[in-house]
Amino acid sequence: MRKKLRAIFKSTIQNRIRYALIFICVVCFLSACRNGNDNEKAKKAVFVKASIDSRGRFRKAHVRMPVSTKKNAIKNQNRSRYYYQTKGKYKRKKKG
Repeated sequence: MRKKLRAIFKSTIQNRIRYALIFICVVCFLSACRNGNDNEKAKKAVFVKASIDSRGRFRKAHVRMPVSTKKNAIKNQNRSRYYYQTKGKYKRKKKG
């Protein structure tokens, strides 16, 4: 009788450990998947249809890019704009 009880008790402990490990693995996997999709909606670009404004002028269709929430975003945008606006100027100087 004792051997049967020990065998049953031992198997239930092993099953509990297995279920606990499976549960921990599933929780870790689901939490890892969730972290990548937190701000996915904010990162998508939006297509704006062509329309007529209040003055009767035609407004072209375009893609509105998402707004960055980084603190240096405006500085980086201005630096990039300056680089691309003056890129031709610097290339022309090298030829002379």
